[in-house]
Amino acid sequence: MTTPPADDGRTFDLLAYGDPNVDYLFEAAVIPGPDQKVLGRNLGIFAGGTVANVACAASRLGANVASYGRVGSDAGGKVLRRDYDLFGVSSQYVKTVDYPSAAAMIMIDASGEKALIYAPMPADPLDEARFAEAARRSRLVYAMPYDLEEFRRVAAIAHDNGADVAIDIEAAVAPDTKRLDALLSLSDIVFMNEGGFRATQTGDISEVTVRPLVERGPRMVVVTMAEKGALAVTRDKAWRQAAFPARLVDATGAGDCFNGAFLAATLAGRSVADSLAFACAAASLAVSAVGARGGMPDRSVVEAMLG
Repeated sequence: MTTPPADDGRTFDLLAYGDPNVDYLFEAAVIPGPDQKVLGRNLGIFAGGTVANVACAASRLGANVASYGRVGSDAGGKVLRRDYDLFGVSSQYVKTVDYPSAAAMIMIDASGEKALIYAPMPADPLDEARFAEAARRSRLVYAMPYDLEEFRRVAAIAHDNGADVAIDIEAAVAPDTKRLDALLSLSDIVFMNEGGFRATQTGDISEVTVRPLVERGPRMVVVTMAEKGALAVTRDKAWRQAAFPARLVDATGAGDCFNGAFLAATLAGRSVADSLAFACAAASLAVSAVGARGGMPDRSVVEAMLG
């Protein structure tokens, strides 16, 4: 399956729907449990957020990208806007509001694995007219659909305005089959990590176990499996890609980089097999530096890895 480059005058390949957040990173030998205190190191303050990371990865890898969301009128909001500018993501649909920007505290252990606490912004009603304008100018809308009712409207408006919908499903997004079925029915491309898959499914991750998810709505489901690579399944075909060797420093944002890379490649007209290899290569490079975006590669670096 190949998505050809746009020829309908749409400004953006990808519209990333969701609020970015500020990441506060700490490193320790082990991640503390209840009633534990450990010594660590403050790694700094970084721009982050799952949807925003996808936007930055896709933009760095050649897609025309815009963000739709909110930042606070605080120092964090300035950091978030500055990072969008650095990565070439349009923030014309990012609104500044009078409360703190979304934030996450991320703890990284000696192996590079992480745990985090996320503090979102307060809920805000969807500005449907403004979002419709943004969707009308975009080929695809990408979202992390925590709020199902809001996502129903987002997906409907996107489809009504000729944009495809891609989502990322983690375990917290779809903890049961009823919610999963609703999300699948509203989406065109669905990404799942291994935890998101196992929250509702059993058995090995394979063409046989993933295809039933495709039959419930989307045209493609892509499952990432960290060091075991990734699998993409459509109604009539499947592709598997092994992971590339990686020097793990910080796994934060690796999955987001994969998703952004896969969408950038697909929207540029690459085949599914090529997009899968491109995304796995990009993700393997993304873990080599601290921060969700610190190791995000550009297209030339990914192409060099692919040979």
